[in-house]
Amino acid sequence: MRSINPNIEVIEIKERWQQQTEILQSCDVIFGCVDSFTERDQLERFARRYLIPYLDLGMDVYPVDESFSIGGQVALSLPDRHCLWCMGLLTQRRLEEEAKQYGAAGGKPQVIWPNAILASTAVGLFMNLLFSWQGSSELPLLLEYDGDRHLVAESNKVSYLRGKQCPHHDGSTGNPFWGNKPLVAAATAN
Repeated sequence: MRSINPNIEVIEIKERWQQQTEILQSCDVIFGCVDSFTERDQLERFARRYLIPYLDLGMDVYPVDESFSIGGQVALSLPDRHCLWCMGLLTQRRLEEEAKQYGAAGGKPQVIWPNAILASTAVGLFMNLLFSWQGSSELPLLLEYDGDRHLVAESNKVSYLRGKQCPHHDGSTGNPFWGNKPLVAAATAN
């Protein structure tokens, strides 16, 4: 980053994001690269509270018969659009199942190329938010990655949301005292 812009300000945070919320409050965009549904829920609620666009990235490897399948998604959660709950990425059932298995997951290997594809896709959405060459109303809410076929496409799972308001967040929250903000933050699981 410094080779592109020597004046860029980079703030490295080694604690969990919950311990550095004042830094995240001042960001223009948050990229969520967390490993649990609970973390996704908390981070999105935080972003919406401060009216910050949130890009959520997630992928997993699923057992299928005697083989496996790779899938993932990039979700765009904007304060005035639908949330991860509306998109079906967060559900009460998923949170409850995750809570039952707390601590039992062990080490789950992450696969480099799907993560790179999802990260590049999220950066593409971010660049469109920043420069609006398509207009923010045209941006997809949910892009799905089919790692078996190596395809990224807009999800048809959220077409039912067109013309509807998000019932989970009414847009009445937010911080009107923004001040000077750094451009971007990324939250990852540590």
